[in-house]
Amino acid sequence: MRVVVAPSAGFCRGVRNAVARARECAKCNAQCADFSAFSHQPSALVFTDGPLIHNPQMMEMLGREGVLETDTPEGLPGGATLMIRAHGIAPGRRAFLRSLPLRLVDATCPDVARIQSQIRAHARRGMDIVIYGDHGHAEVEGLLGFSEGRGHVVDSVAEVEKLDGAWTGGAACLVAQSTQCPLAYAAVAEAARRRWPGVVVLDTICDATKNRQREVAQLAEACDALVVVGGHRSANTLRLVELARTFRPTFHIETASELRRGDFRAFHCAGLTGGASTPDFALDDARRALESF
Repeated sequence: MRVVVAPSAGFCRGVRNAVARARECAKCNAQCADFSAFSHQPSALVFTDGPLIHNPQMMEMLGREGVLETDTPEGLPGGATLMIRAHGIAPGRRAFLRSLPLRLVDATCPDVARIQSQIRAHARRGMDIVIYGDHGHAEVEGLLGFSEGRGHVVDSVAEVEKLDGAWTGGAACLVAQSTQCPLAYAAVAEAARRRWPGVVVLDTICDATKNRQREVAQLAEACDALVVVGGHRSANTLRLVELARTFRPTFHIETASELRRGDFRAFHCAGLTGGASTPDFALDDARRALESF
C-alpha cells in the first residue's frame, strides 16, 4: 500500500518544547544532584503536574527516562523538580505550586501562554470572557483561571445561545482553546456577534492546528483512506479524526498494533497524520505497517 504522510505530522512546537525541557531537566538532575531523598521512588528525576502531554506512549517513554507524572505534588520531597504541563495551569494552581518547597519548571505551550495573557488583559478591562473549548479539558480549565471570575465556557453554538439569560450585559471577549476547529469557531463567533454586538473575537487557534486540519483535506484528495495516530484522550487528535471522517474512511489508532490488514483490502493509498502530541516513532511504526499491507 502507498502511504502519504502529512507534512505537519509529529510534535507541535509546544509539545516538542515540553518534552525537550523534561528530558533536559532529567539529564541535569541525574548528573548534578543527590537523590537520596527519593528513596521511595528512586527512578524519578523529574515530576510533572499531571500528564505533561496527552500521549500514553510518550509518557511511558519519558517514565523510563525518569520523568514521572504526579497528582499530589504536595507529597514530593523538598527540592524535587516539578514541571507545569504543556496545557498550562490557572494562576491559583501556580500560586499553590510555588508555595511548595519544589523547583518549578514551566513547560506551558507558548501559544497557550499567549491566550492566557490575552484573557487576563481583557478581563481586567471589565470584559466577560467566553472560552470556546472542551469542558473540563486541562487547557480550558487553565484559561478559565485567567478570567478572574468573569469566564464562561461553551462548546457549541447552542451553548452560546444558553448564555443569554446569564449574561451580565457588559462588554465581551471570545477566545478559543488553541486546538479547536477553525470552521466550528467561526460559527461560534458568528453566534456570539448576533447575541452581543461589539463582542471582541480573538484568533487564538494555533497555526499547528490549522495546518494539520488543512492537510487532512489535502490527504483526502490524494488517498482513499485516512489514518490518524494519537492518544484516544487527546482532544486535538479527536478533532482530526472527526474532520477526516467527513472526507474518507478513517482509522484512529494510538499504536500500529491496532491496524488490521483486512480493514485496508479495498484501499490503495492511505493518508497518515497525527495529533500534536504524537511522537515520530508512533507515526513511523504506523507507516511501516501500512506499507506492508
